[in-house]
Amino acid sequence: MMTDQELAEELKNLKLTKSQMIVLEILRKNGKDGVTPKQLLDKVSFAPRTVRYALRKLLKKKLIKRVPCLQDMRQWIYVPA
Repeated sequence: MMTDQELAEELKNLKLTKSQMIVLEILRKNGKDGVTPKQLLDKVSFAPRTVRYALRKLLKKKLIKRVPCLQDMRQWIYVPA
């Protein structure tokens, strides 16, 4: 996981939207435990479509990873890269 200074430097170049920044911050606070999309929706007041879009863009920029949830294999858990 990147340090806060390294992350801040990289985020300047990536031009993330406000929703992407909020989702990334929540994921960084939860660390290696990760968060499911449903848990993210409970923490923010965004539409489900906005959260899905933010997760997809953060995955594409390799700022987060997605791993299978071992309790429920139908779900994914998102963790910081």
